[in-house]
Amino acid sequence: MKQKILLLTAFFMMLCLVSIGQTTIKGVVKDSSGNGIAGVSVQVKGTAVGTVTTSNGEYSIAVKDSRAVLEFSFIGYGTQTILVNGRNDFSVTLLPATGEMDAVVVVGYGSQKKKDLTGSVAVVSAADLANRPLVNAGEALQGKAAGVQVTSVSGKPGAGLSIRVRGSSSISAGNDPLYVVDGIPMTDISAYNPNDIESISILKDAASAAIYGTRAANGVVVITTKKGKNGQSRVDLTSYYGTSTTTKKLHVLNAKQYQDYANELYQSTIVTDAMVAATDINWQDEVFKTGNQQNYQVAVSGGSEKTQHYLSLGYMDQTGMVKPASFNRMNARLNLSTKVSKWLTLNTSTLASRNRSNDVTDNAGVARGGVVLSALATPSTVPYYQANGQYIGQNPQTGWENPLGAIKGQYSKTVNDRFVSNLGADATLLKGLVFQSRFGIDYKSNENHYYRDPVATQQGRTDQGSLNETTSREWVWLSEQTLNYTKNWNSHHFSALAGWSAQDSHFDQTYISASRIDSQYRYEDWNRLFARAKVKSAPSKTIDEWGLMSYFGRVTYDYAGKYLFQANMRVDKSSKFAPGNRTAAFPSFSAGWRISEENFMKNVRVVSDLKLRASWGKNGNQEGVGSYEYLNLNNFTSTGDQSVGTIAPLSLTWEKTTQTNVGIDAAFLNKRLTFTADFYVKRTNDVLVRVPLSGQIVSSVLMNSGSMRNIGEEFVISSKNILKKDFSWTTDFNIAFNQNKVLAIAGDIGNLTAFGAIYDKGNAISLSKGYGLGQFFGYQAAGVDPATGKQLYVNKNGEQVDYSGLVPSDRKFIGSALPTFTYGMTNTFSYKNFDLSVFLQGSQGNKIYNGVRSETESMKDSRNQSTAVLRRWRKAGDITDIPGVERASDNNSAISTRFLENGSYLRFKTITLSYRLDQKLMSKIGFKGASVYISGQNLFTITKYTGFDPEVSSYGSSNNSQDNRNVSLGIDYGAYPQAKIFLAGINVNL
Repeated sequence: MKQKILLLTAFFMMLCLVSIGQTTIKGVVKDSSGNGIAGVSVQVKGTAVGTVTTSNGEYSIAVKDSRAVLEFSFIGYGTQTILVNGRNDFSVTLLPATGEMDAVVVVGYGSQKKKDLTGSVAVVSAADLANRPLVNAGEALQGKAAGVQVTSVSGKPGAGLSIRVRGSSSISAGNDPLYVVDGIPMTDISAYNPNDIESISILKDAASAAIYGTRAANGVVVITTKKGKNGQSRVDLTSYYGTSTTTKKLHVLNAKQYQDYANELYQSTIVTDAMVAATDINWQDEVFKTGNQQNYQVAVSGGSEKTQHYLSLGYMDQTGMVKPASFNRMNARLNLSTKVSKWLTLNTSTLASRNRSNDVTDNAGVARGGVVLSALATPSTVPYYQANGQYIGQNPQTGWENPLGAIKGQYSKTVNDRFVSNLGADATLLKGLVFQSRFGIDYKSNENHYYRDPVATQQGRTDQGSLNETTSREWVWLSEQTLNYTKNWNSHHFSALAGWSAQDSHFDQTYISASRIDSQYRYEDWNRLFARAKVKSAPSKTIDEWGLMSYFGRVTYDYAGKYLFQANMRVDKSSKFAPGNRTAAFPSFSAGWRISEENFMKNVRVVSDLKLRASWGKNGNQEGVGSYEYLNLNNFTSTGDQSVGTIAPLSLTWEKTTQTNVGIDAAFLNKRLTFTADFYVKRTNDVLVRVPLSGQIVSSVLMNSGSMRNIGEEFVISSKNILKKDFSWTTDFNIAFNQNKVLAIAGDIGNLTAFGAIYDKGNAISLSKGYGLGQFFGYQAAGVDPATGKQLYVNKNGEQVDYSGLVPSDRKFIGSALPTFTYGMTNTFSYKNFDLSVFLQGSQGNKIYNGVRSETESMKDSRNQSTAVLRRWRKAGDITDIPGVERASDNNSAISTRFLENGSYLRFKTITLSYRLDQKLMSKIGFKGASVYISGQNLFTITKYTGFDPEVSSYGSSNNSQDNRNVSLGIDYGAYPQAKIFLAGINVNL
């Protein structure tokens, strides 16, 4: 019994000694604005003891030794260490990457400290993505990175983006950047949940991007997803719900006004008083409704010294302003890293997602502009239905559907499945020598069902109902092996990277179609409809394969942190080009001089940091080029007849872009003001152009027959304007200028004009040597002839004539779709627990061809018109800017400056007000932290553009080499406009 008592006493004393020896450290980790930072790793240096901060930035950790050192680290911020020294309360401020030169920036095949960068790299952090209703991660780049232009091609749910890094470099190949997500190169990131992203690095110049060789000419966007951290596990719940409405509506004729116009046009009573009395519909009210969007995510993260994990599940749903347009995404992510031994670490990054979308026709569609233009062009006197229940055409003179016919009489439903996984092993072979092995797969599955009702639509009535299905599968695998060696001695710092990579893709697609479906079965599901169709086509199948093998290396050296040098080389061999022409090398060189580290700068206290950079490099571009473009292919009919399919020269190769960049990075006033400037010249040779052939079975051939140049300047300024205990104000501003010019095109061909088609009017875009992409080509409008009411134009002799007096050579370049500069600014205000963020974004100097106006002010047929035609010419002597109704071959709406408008705009892109709930209150209900916020997007736009939205472009996103749509910029032809969004959200940390 005595022994048990003695043992219990000893055990109790030991517990007391242990508790006496431990000290609990508490505090808050904040950013420079005074806001708490969630997820910061707090580690007792040299031990496995650690934790992470709550959503309010608070932490609590036990230490045994008063001499212990706490290390605070978070991606995008500089690491900070603090000696405990007997204290038990520390409030720590972490400086962001823009102000902290020791911050780590993710680059190709590794990372570097910002202070050591010699290339041009922009960084977007997780904080830039927070509290924003982002569907595509690419949206996070808009207005946040100088030199990166992001355009929403359409405002409908799930629509793609047009992203240009330092301008467009190609005509017929791809112009979007290469994405590298957790080490896997890809061209589509729509499956990725922005909430899972930790940081985005944009490699803009050739020196930083050359490590990706043949696919880096358009810049590289390196995305790193969130990982688990050592310490206590955490559960993060995020959710928001919002509504969306159109930002504006355009004014069109009501029933009485339309009656006056139509009867004047046809010189008879086409629209009667009875028709006006019976029906007066504002079709925009019928088409544009209130959409909604919602998002939910749960993420679990944490880990020990050996194993860290991050697991998330998310669901996002969007219903558009125009029903039934919708998009939803379900996704799951697992990031796992485990240290098997002192020298071996295994890791994986895995994504599984499913995207569903229901499309509506916008831009140039069956109804000449799709449902959006149909909402404007359908007369207000047209009723919803005919007596038999089918939707009415626009009026008795046409067979076009009214908007409800276009919306409800057809559908296009798509399901996209995606599985991406990257398995890796990091092995330390010797001190400073690390071997990394990666194997990744990227699997995509796509199914699209399209159906056109046999009753509700004109085309459906013609086909007696039609439907088709497109099914595709793609497997891409990637294997990469790298050796990385680092060596530091005295003031010398050296690192070298050598690697090998192989990537292979297999794609197959099946297409089936059918028609002639009895109307009694019109409401059945797609499979039953197909089974009941009386006419079925034979299935067609497409198979496509390509491969890429690469060798690459990088050498980095700096002396005393003052003199910085880097060289990259990548050699790629691509199957997309003819044997003997498949291999090319892409080198780059860069250097930096940190002037602030020189002795003569030590007493210049106003300058905190000053660095000069210079780089040169060569990149390639093969995106958008078909796998067999270099072959002469034949097509065979079902009867065995042969016809030439495509022809191409065996010399076909990738585009080659060389870029020279000079930059400066500076920080002043103890890093409260930072400044970055870059100047670049970017030239692309062997530009791929689809050149038309005359008198041939094949209409065009893809050739390396052009060259192009981009010259630009970029400026970034960040300032900490006010830093008080309870109030702070910071500003981030960026602006970028770019001038694009075609230096040569297709040998002796002066220009190509078959771009930017406007229905029944020709093409609005021309490509020509000496001009940039997106050049509008048309007639110079000269007002209205008071005597005849006809639109006047200026011919090449300077004379004012109507259309009958023009010849094609009277056309000229009338404006550019490319902006002179783009810019973005974010102001962040913090007062106690409140945060207010105001993000502005804009474009200046670009033109937009308003194809909507060319339809709704043409006055040539029975479509409804804009209220602008109320001031039309009616009798001799009338002075007005709107011609009279069109007679015979007047062609008052030819492609001309009449419909060319200023596309510049300044948009209040996102305004967010958030509140961090009281930590003590949250702890009582079991929460570690919580915040709520309200946000508005596209709330207000300052612009002279008269259309729905200056940000959209009907033709600007294609990367298909079968056309030259990279040239067809700045045309609005019934594009689905951007929505005004209001939402409320909550973030909870358990």
